[in-house]
Order: sequence, then C-alpha cells, then structure tokens
Amino acid sequence: MKKYCLALLAIAAALAITPAALADSTTYSGSGLAGLDYSGGPGDSQYVPGTPDVAQLSTADSGTASTADSPAVFAQIPNWSLGTFAASYDLVSSNVPSGTSPYWILYLTDDTGYTLPIVADGGSTLNASSLVHVGDLTSGSITLGALDSLIDPNSGLAYGLSTVAWAGVEIGDWDNGDATIPASADFDSLTVSQTPEPTSLLLLGTGLLGLAFLAFRKAKASGLVLHS
Repeated sequence: MKKYCLALLAIAAALAITPAALADSTTYSGSGLAGLDYSGGPGDSQYVPGTPDVAQLSTADSGTASTADSPAVFAQIPNWSLGTFAASYDLVSSNVPSGTSPYWILYLTDDTGYTLPIVADGGSTLNASSLVHVGDLTSGSITLGALDSLIDPNSGLAYGLSTVAWAGVEIGDWDNGDATIPASADFDSLTVSQTPEPTSLLLLGTGLLGLAFLAFRKAKASGLVLHS
C-alpha cells in the first residue's frame, strides 16, 4: 500500500512539473514525408526520396500578385486545440527572397466547416507566442494564443472553439510589386504537437493527490503504511 501511495504522489508531482512530457507529438521524416498532402502547381510541391528524403517546395513566380504560386505541404491534424498547438520544421536548404522564410499556415474547423487560414509571420517554430494574421483581420499583430478569444467572422464564434484541421508549411505567397522572383525550400522533418492545458493538468494532478492522501490515511489506519 505504501508503494501505491508513493506511486500516486510521483504521478501527481510529474503532472505538476513536467506538462511538456505529456504532449501529443508527431514527427514526419524519411519516408513518412511521402504521406503528407502537397499543394501547388505541377512539380511545385512533392516528396523527393534521397539522402535525406525531403518535402520539396519550389516556385518560379513568387513575386507578382496576379501569378504568384504558393506551394505548400500539409499534415492533417486530429482536431487539436488552437491554444495548445505547436509545430516546427527542419530545413535542409532554402532559397527564398531576402527577408522572408517558409511560414506555417493553419486551417481550422468548426460546426460550419473550415475557417479562414491562419498564417504565421515566418520561421521554423510555431507556438502560442508566434505572431500570426488571419485574412485582413490582423497583420502580424496578434499571437496564436491570443487568437483564441478573437471572433471568427465566418462562424461568429471565438477561434478557441474551433480546432486545427490542417497544418502546413508554405513558400512564395508575397508581393513585391512587379518582379518575378523564384523561391524554394527542402524540409527533412515536420513536427506537430499539442501540449495539455495547464488547468487540465492541475485538475488531474489535484485529483491524484487526493487519491494518494485517502489511500495513505487508509493504509495508516490499518497499520500497513509501516511495511514496504
């Protein structure tokens, strides 16, 4: 019984101090990149086996608004919460216009269907602190975490009531006015993850502590607590 009490206490303590360890995470690499969804013009977005295998994006016309292509690679997400979502990618190589980088793009879903895409400012990491914009509503001025309370104009509901349906990395969606500038990027790894909300962990940890306390009192009353 003493061992049982100690086990419950250890689990509760772990929930309190290491929530990241309970994150649900998936990494796509190697041949796993072949199962992702690729979008763009013919040959602009594809899985390329090699050493290493890569998800390859390339476009010859990233600089003009009327003809710009935006190749992307997407992973389907099992309805994870927006506020706890995070993602990252590893680049093998890239050739993009100065001042730009491949950027994350999310599609959410709710009871009305898919919402407007959420586009990050750029860079390999996306988390609650990342600056994002949604259509014309914001422009790099709100964090992904703060977006939870913003109202989605399609559904009239807060974005936090929707869930992430697709997460992808895109290149080339920009406009410098008149030039045609190519862009390309090869990724050998994409990772998507969801970390449990702190309040949920607190409730679970508190419940386990309560069980441990009751078990400890019961064991003490029966005299079992003195035995290993």
